[in-house]
Amino acid sequence: MICGGAYAITLAAALVVGSQSARGATVAYWRFEEGPLDGPVSHGGVADGVHYPGALDSSGNGNHLSVWAEGWAGFAYRSDLASPVIPQTGAANAFSVQNSGSYPAMFTDSAAMRTMTPSAFTIEVGFKPETGGYRTLVGRDSRGTATINGDLAALYLQIVPGDAVAIKYCDVTGVWHEAISAGGAVTGFPYPDTAAGHWYNMAAVSDGSLLSLYLMDVGAGTGYQLVASTDMTGSSTDTALTAGLGSGGDWAAGNWSVGRGLYAGGHGDRAYGLIDEVRISDTALTPGQFLYSVVPEPSVYALGALGGLALMLRRRQRAR
Repeated sequence: MICGGAYAITLAAALVVGSQSARGATVAYWRFEEGPLDGPVSHGGVADGVHYPGALDSSGNGNHLSVWAEGWAGFAYRSDLASPVIPQTGAANAFSVQNSGSYPAMFTDSAAMRTMTPSAFTIEVGFKPETGGYRTLVGRDSRGTATINGDLAALYLQIVPGDAVAIKYCDVTGVWHEAISAGGAVTGFPYPDTAAGHWYNMAAVSDGSLLSLYLMDVGAGTGYQLVASTDMTGSSTDTALTAGLGSGGDWAAGNWSVGRGLYAGGHGDRAYGLIDEVRISDTALTPGQFLYSVVPEPSVYALGALGGLALMLRRRQRAR
């Protein structure tokens, strides 16, 4: 039997552990910290389009990311950042990546990621965009799953014409879901004037019923704001993300992309500009769990729990 202060300490510790375990399961997390500054994301000297683990998956799951090629279809490391520290983890942040040519593309080649059909998910990305039309930051390759338009890929987390931001995806039943913000949500910079740009952090969340899109304008200092949401209740019998269909000469269904999209089986919608801290989770995270949300020190949880329990114990003692 645990009594008094010992009980309070035990419960406080449980609360701290619970708050940490509630952060969800990370499928892949690309931090782009390999460097060096201004060097290319390595393609290892292999043939163009062959997967090479140049951008490592820091989740430990081995879901590494590859550029299509160095230079004309690749990315280079930059010191232009949204923040030198990731608030959620406390990890140092030294580099972002910027397209080094006109055909940027990064992609996965992992069986686990290719076949995943999560019923809930969260996709996070930091970006400093150039001006443009459709700019897909994170996508999933497919053709032929969406009943409204077979040319659509499985998923797009993107900027759309009018500078709105959007999360769009096809579920396992072929139903298309999307949440799109109002126009003017982001501002792009005219190439090559990166100093005129703005850093943003975005998170798309599906809990199986509600599709939500959060955006943080780093310069505004206002934190994540809900900019779009769609109630999917009643629109489908199963809103889990599709694993995709089809394949082409330069893509395979179910693979994930960063910095480009796919439409009608062709690469496109390039996200020119800077990208950083891309994380995919197979659970619906809350805004307080997003990468750029500030996390209270564990001592805050513990002290709060201890204080509340101490007050409760004093009241019980007085009542005796």
